Amino acid sequence: MSFLVLGLNHRTAPLELREQLSVEKEQLAPALERLRQHVDQGVVLSTCNRLEVYVLQPSQSPDSASPGAEAHQQVRQFLSEMSGLSGGRQRSLPELAPHLYQYQEEDCVRHLFRVASGLDSMVVGERQVLGQVRAAFSAASQDGNLHGPLSRLFHQALRVGRRVHRDIPSFRDNSRSVSQAAVELARRLLGDLAQRRALVIGAGDAGRLVAQALSDAGVRQIVVTNRTQWRAEDLARELGGVAAPWDDRDAQLAAADVVISSTGAPGYVLDRDAVERALQHGNGRPLLLIDIAVPRDIDPAVAGLSQVQLYDIDALQTVAEVSQPGGRLAPGVAQAEAIVSQETATFLAWWRALDSVPVIAALRARAEELRRAEVARTLRHIKNDWQREWPPEAGPLAAEQLAQRLDAMTQALVNKLLHQPTVRLKDLDAPAQQALARQLFDLDKADGPGDQ
Repeated sequence: MSFLVLGLNHRTAPLELREQLSVEKEQLAPALERLRQHVDQGVVLSTCNRLEVYVLQPSQSPDSASPGAEAHQQVRQFLSEMSGLSGGRQRSLPELAPHLYQYQEEDCVRHLFRVASGLDSMVVGERQVLGQVRAAFSAASQDGNLHGPLSRLFHQALRVGRRVHRDIPSFRDNSRSVSQAAVELARRLLGDLAQRRALVIGAGDAGRLVAQALSDAGVRQIVVTNRTQWRAEDLARELGGVAAPWDDRDAQLAAADVVISSTGAPGYVLDRDAVERALQHGNGRPLLLIDIAVPRDIDPAVAGLSQVQLYDIDALQTVAEVSQPGGRLAPGVAQAEAIVSQETATFLAWWRALDSVPVIAALRARAEELRRAEVARTLRHIKNDWQREWPPEAGPLAAEQLAQRLDAMTQALVNKLLHQPTVRLKDLDAPAQQALARQLFDLDKADGPGDQ
């Protein structure tokens, strides 16, 4: 068995493809049902900038021309099918292939730990991805559909993510997010935001982070609109803003200087006509639109309007740089990478030790089989000699006690003899060495030990 991940992200695929393969939290269950038509168990991880599928692929025979090829092909087929579910044209496997990355074994483990820690995000160190990993794991674990090593891998990934964000001061800053980067982009483009009027579309997790970042940036006029009105009202009340009805978007758009949209809608919530009307009512005042939703909330055709600046989530890469001037890593990244490396080594040590478990179990079973045979043979001799040589007054009880003591003594002897070989075998990760251990101890012998 070996770990495998196939996926695409903001580095390998354009936004047009990523939004076709975006899976909202509510869609994870049906996506997993579809995945199980291809593989026994797996995890679908979808964030604003990635879609990844983690599976545990079966071992291939040594003479296989392409180990793991079947699992790779099945996951690719799943991704192709998923690309057609959002209403667009289904992407063929050759179309998807240039945008996919794949990692196996150690590289897969390290990649997941980096994702959970926020190291593989567009905004390095962002914490929101840890919740998305947790949601993916939870959905895959429903009804016992995720178990064994793959379950343990995700358990440890969550621990690694929590450790990084707990132990590294710069990663404890919850302001690191795509939402924060969107507000920083607005500040770079418009300057001081204190006197600007901001419209936040969407009051989910991302929208809440947007509104908080705007408030922290000094924006005094924040309007929140959301399909579910009470969510907009709760968020506006929390930040001292105003909640606007969803159907009042056009009027609010006309009054805004900057709009940041982050809903989970499957289609556009702002089209070209709506923005054009807003510009007319706003007397031609410039309008900044930042769309951080995947799939996108704002029709890209809006960019063709004069007096409009439209930026999507990919534009935030100019704001969310990993390195500092001179090529130095951002604070905390090197420390986080060290934690990931350490945790990866710990997990792999556990994973590789599993290969030696059957050998150890077989060795102990063989030793126990030999012990029992020798004890039985010895007891038969004792029983025969007992009647001839032992005093009658000792009785059957003394014979039973002697048998128990012999059994305990030989069991202790076997445990002591096997302790060091067992320790050594746990450290072995080479199949050839394990095969040698089987041969040395005759572990594959079909018949019993018999009388020697």
